[in-house]
Amino acid sequence: MKKHRFRNLFLCFTALLMLPACQKYNSKLEQWGSTVDTAKLKRNNIPYEIKDGKVYIPEDAFSDATYCCT
Repeated sequence: MKKHRFRNLFLCFTALLMLPACQKYNSKLEQWGSTVDTAKLKRNNIPYEIKDGKVYIPEDAFSDATYCCT
């Protein structure tokens, strides 16, 4: 019984460690622009936030955003 409990606990812990590694973009947000078509970002699965009328995207998504939105 203890063996199964340890194994289950180990598997859950491993799964929790793996989840953040599966995210495509995970750097800090940088300003992308103020008049960007967010529909294109959404269509290409690029996360974004709008603060004070300016669009911010993850720093490691710049090349993908440039490719899809220019």
